[in-house]
This record gives sequence, C-alpha cells and structure tokens, in this order.
Amino acid sequence: MQKKKFIMFIFVFILMITVYFSAAAENEWNAYQPSGTESGSIECNIIGPLGSNEKVSKILPPISDSDWSVGPDDAALTILEYADFQCPYCSQAGIALIDFQRQFPEDVRYVYRHFPLSFHEKAPAAAYAADAAGAQGYFFEAEEFLYETQNEWSALESIEAFETWLKEKFKTEIADLNYDQWLVDYQSDEIHQRIDKAYDEVLTYVKEDGSQLITGTPSIFLNFNSYQGSMATEALKKYLDLFKMQSRVFDSCPAETLDPSKEYRAVVDTSKGQITFELFADKAPLAVNNFIFLATNGWYDQITFHRIVPDFVAQTGDPSATGLGTPGYYFADETSDVKFGESGMVGMANSGANKNGSQFFFTFNLHDYYEKSITDANATLKDESKLSAEMIETEVQKQLDDLSKRYSVFGKISSGYDVVASLAQGDQILSVKIEEKAK
Repeated sequence: MQKKKFIMFIFVFILMITVYFSAAAENEWNAYQPSGTESGSIECNIIGPLGSNEKVSKILPPISDSDWSVGPDDAALTILEYADFQCPYCSQAGIALIDFQRQFPEDVRYVYRHFPLSFHEKAPAAAYAADAAGAQGYFFEAEEFLYETQNEWSALESIEAFETWLKEKFKTEIADLNYDQWLVDYQSDEIHQRIDKAYDEVLTYVKEDGSQLITGTPSIFLNFNSYQGSMATEALKKYLDLFKMQSRVFDSCPAETLDPSKEYRAVVDTSKGQITFELFADKAPLAVNNFIFLATNGWYDQITFHRIVPDFVAQTGDPSATGLGTPGYYFADETSDVKFGESGMVGMANSGANKNGSQFFFTFNLHDYYEKSITDANATLKDESKLSAEMIETEVQKQLDDLSKRYSVFGKISSGYDVVASLAQGDQILSVKIEEKAK
C-alpha cells in the first residue's frame, strides 16, 4: 500500500512539474512591442487607393447636375448606368440598382444616362416620359414604373398605342406627379432633342484603339470602372465595401520593426475558435514585418474568410471580401527552404509576381491534395500512358515547388488547425494579437 502511495505521489509530482514548465514556457510569450530600433521601412511599391479607371474617366463625361442622380455626391460608390427602357436586361439591372441604392442611401449614388438603342422603337418615348417626370423630381419613380411594367407596354403594337398608354398610366401611377405639367414637358422640344441625340453622343465615346467604349445596354460603371458582374445585393455590397475601405489604405511602406533576437507568433481569434501560428521572421522578414504592421493597425479585425477551397486553402486578409483589396502597396516575394506541403502552413496570397499585400492563406495537406488530383487524372489515361507511383510523387513535388516559388511561406500553425478545418466562407477573424519572446 505504501509503495502504491509513493508511486502515485511521484506520478502527481511529475505531472505538476510538467504542467508548471509547460505553463512557464507558454508565459514566455508576451504582447508584441515595437523594437524601437526602426531603421526605415520595408521596400514596397505604393499603389494608393483604388480610384477611377483613367482610360474610362477620360472618355465619359463627369457626373454633373444635368445627370439623373440619386444619392450623395461624395458617396463611396457611384454606380453609373447607360440604359434603354425597352431593353429587358436593363429592366432587371435598373430595378436592382434602385433597390441597392435605397438599402445604402448614404454610401451609394446611382446615376442614369440614356442610351436608347435604334432597334427599340418605344425606347425614346419611354425616355421622354421619364425625363418629363424627372423635371418634377420623379425620374427614378418613373424608371422603376417603366421597368416593372415593361412586359406590358413593350408588347403594344404601335408607338401611338404606347403613347396613349403612357398618358393614361402617368396620370395615376406616379404619386404626387403634376400631370398637366408632365404632359407639357413630355411634349417639349428640349426633352425630345436631348433624348434623340443621346444615342449618337454615346457612340462618340471611343477608346484609344478606336473601338467604342459602350456598345450595348446596360453598360455599368462602378466609380468609372467597367462592371459586368451580378446585380445581386451581395455582389454589389462587396464592391461597395471595396471602395469604402480605400479610406483605410496606407500611403507609405511599413516600418522595419523586427528584432532578430526575438521570435514572433500570431494569435487569431475567429468566429470558429482560436488559431495560433508561429511567424518565420528569419525566412520571410518582409511578409512577417508586413503582417505584424497590419495586425497591430487593426487591418484584420472583423474581416471574413472570403475564399475556401476544400482540402486546399482558406484565404482571408481583404476587408472588402472581393479578393481585390490591398493595403495600398505591394512588396516582393520571398523564398526559403521552407516549402508548402504539410497541413497548416501560412502563405501570402498575391495578384502576381512581387505583388504581395495583405491577403494570406492557411493550407490543408497540399501534398495529399496534389497527389489525389494527379492520381485521379492518371486513372483516366490509357495503360501505356499511366504514371508510376514514383512519377506521380515527382509531379506532386513539382506542384509544391512551383507553389512555394510563387507564394511566400511566412508561418506555420502551432495550435488550432481543427479550427481552420472547420472554416466556411464568410466566417470571420475577430481580432489578431501579435506576441513575442526572446530566443
């Protein structure tokens, strides 16, 4: 009995010592403090905030008081649309854009410009009616009404029948409209001339190569950047967030703050749990310095994982969640003897060689990912073309080497890989803390 008690005592003692030293080792990590020995900034290329496309803004007239516009002049996002009231696609886009502007009235300005196509015979009369309503401040109410009823009036047999329809409907369907004044304006030469010359005017918007900038409807521009994406609120909101974040971008390169006598790690709290990863300051000093700079400036707080590729990567780092966001600068790629392959590596995402910004990703088991992909493809080949197991492994290593050359490896997960494995698109980073300890 005494022997058993002694063994139990030894066991408990060893356990307590183990826990103590583990806790002591963990407590060696302290909150990050800049070294105070900054010797300048890391080398980077300043690109500044995302603005208008100069090639577009040089061609299209600037927004003015003569435009039909709703929303503040200083809105983060101005949506400019060239459209035709008889165009079916325009009706879908127009209704969606009106609704989007109503959802974000302080952040979005919606501007409508006429481009009545020559083969839509009722489009000019519809534009006369909308502009006549616009003279009283009801252009967008008229636009919405005309689009919502497009199937009804576009099927009318003649222009005369359509004009009769317009006069009947605008008398009752546009709330608070002064119908008598509208009728006068609808028939005015000024409005007719403005609409009638719109088509030819748009055809003068020519690019440097001689081609027309606008060839169809709807043609949509976001802050004078051509847009051909979805009209869904979720899609447009990403671009609104992208332009709103431009006020946050930096106009200078991050200061050099790494201390070679210290080790660094990141503690990332997410909506799914905590992820901790060590930072390879000796292998990728630019990426680590940049990550610490952005994290300590709150760049990563409250942003989403905008790209999840099952069994491949979980990507984040863009406050707009579009994949287009940058911190206002790019810095160079870095390579080392650390390679992608095993689970839990941390790499910089980029938009091309030496175009690293703020986006990064956690990897899953990339060796197994490539091995399965190549093996699956190999299974479809004829027997004489099939790769051997050794050849498949060689191809896997080629893929991993190529990935490691294109994307800088700057960290590795030390705890919380199960959290990464549970991430879904839209899950959030809540906050990032940087910790350090003496080597």
